[in-house]
Amino acid sequence: MPWHTMRHKKSRPGSAAPVMLDLQIERLASDGSGIGHAPDGRIVFAPFTAPGDHIRAKVASAKRNFLRVDVQELLKPGADRVKPPCPLFSHCGGCSWQHIDYAAQVLAKQMILTDALTRIGGQTLKAAVVMTPSPRPFGYRGRTRVLVEDGLTGYRRATSDRQIPVSDCPILMPQVNAALGALNASQPVDGEWELALGEPDSTHPDGVRVLPLIAGHEAGPPLDITVGPDTVHIAPGGFAQTNPLLFDTLIDSVCEATGQGARLLELYAGSGFFTLPLARRFTKVMAVESNAKAISFLNSSARDAGLRGIEACAEDVETFVLSARCTQFLAGVVFVDPPRAGLGVEVVRALSKPGPKRLVYLSCDAATLARDVAGLTQAEWKLMSVTGYDLFPQTPHVEGLVVLER
Repeated sequence: MPWHTMRHKKSRPGSAAPVMLDLQIERLASDGSGIGHAPDGRIVFAPFTAPGDHIRAKVASAKRNFLRVDVQELLKPGADRVKPPCPLFSHCGGCSWQHIDYAAQVLAKQMILTDALTRIGGQTLKAAVVMTPSPRPFGYRGRTRVLVEDGLTGYRRATSDRQIPVSDCPILMPQVNAALGALNASQPVDGEWELALGEPDSTHPDGVRVLPLIAGHEAGPPLDITVGPDTVHIAPGGFAQTNPLLFDTLIDSVCEATGQGARLLELYAGSGFFTLPLARRFTKVMAVESNAKAISFLNSSARDAGLRGIEACAEDVETFVLSARCTQFLAGVVFVDPPRAGLGVEVVRALSKPGPKRLVYLSCDAATLARDVAGLTQAEWKLMSVTGYDLFPQTPHVEGLVVLER
C-alpha cells in the first residue's frame, strides 16, 4: 500500500543508499508521531502513524538515542487507524491525528500525561489519570485564526509557514465553519484573521465574529462568551479556551479543585475566563496578568457581573511574585494557568515558600507541567490528583489539571 500522503526528499546523486527499516508502531508521542523501536533498540519517531501500524520507513535523521523516519509504505494498518475525513489532512498544519480512532486518541493523551509526570516529574501516581473526552471529536472548535494571502483564506502548511487554502474545516463548530466559507468567498484583505464564536449581537446574529488582527491584536470590540451566569469580555486576539463544549466542565473542575475561602491568588488570569467563577467562591481574588488590555476587559466583566472582590493587576507574573502584594495572598489558595512554557523559575521559587496550602495548576503542555511539578514537590508540595481534558481532538495536545497540597 503506497504511503501517498507523505512527501519525500530524493537522494542526491552519488549519495549512499538510504537506510530502510520495517517497523511496528507501538504507541503515540506527545509531538503526535508514532513510536517504534529500531533493531538496535533506539526509539523511532514516525509521523502520521497509528498504534499497531506495520510500516516501511527511511531514516531521515539519526541521533544517539533515537531516529526520525519518513514513512515510505504502510505495510499493514493497525486496528486504531481510520480514514481521515479531511482531504487536506497531513498537508494542513492544523491536525495530526485524524487518521486515529478517537478512543485511541484519548487513551494516548492519558499515557502522555502519565509518562510526563512519572518520567519528567518523578512522581508516583497512586491512581490512573482520569480523562474527560470532548463531547464531539469534530465540530468542536469555536475559535480559530486563518491566514489570507492573495484573497484566499487558509491555514499554514504542516511543514512551512506557507499558506494552504481552506474553505471547509471539519474541526470547526458549524457556525464558525460557515463563517470561514463566507470569508473565503468575500476575497478579504491579506493578513491574519480571527473567527470566534461568542454571544450573538446585532452585528453578528449568528454569534461568530470575523475580525482582522492588526498590529498589537488589540483593535476592535471584545468577544463576549458565557461563563456560567456571567459574560466574559475577551480581548481581540487574546487567549481564551477554544472548545465551548467543555467550558462548563473545565470551570466546574477548577472551582471544585480550588474549593472556597477568604483569598485566592490567580496567576496568568488572561481576560478572566476563570476569575469570575472563582470570585463567586472566594471573598477576595487577586488576578495577575501581564496583558494590560486583557486586565481592562477583566475589570469590565467584573463590573458587569457585580463582583467587587476582584483585584486585577496588570504586571508580569515573575515580577509580581517578588512583591509584597503577592505575600499577602500566598496564605490562601493559588490557581495558575500559564502559557505553554509553564511557570518561570521565580514563580516556582515563590510558590515553594511557606504559605499557600493548596495549588491548582491547569496546563496545556504535559512536559512543562511535569517539570514544574518536579520543582514544587521538592518544596513540601504533594501531588494529590491529576485529571486530563481533551480540548483539542485530532491533535496530540492535552490539558492537565493537577492539585498539590502541603
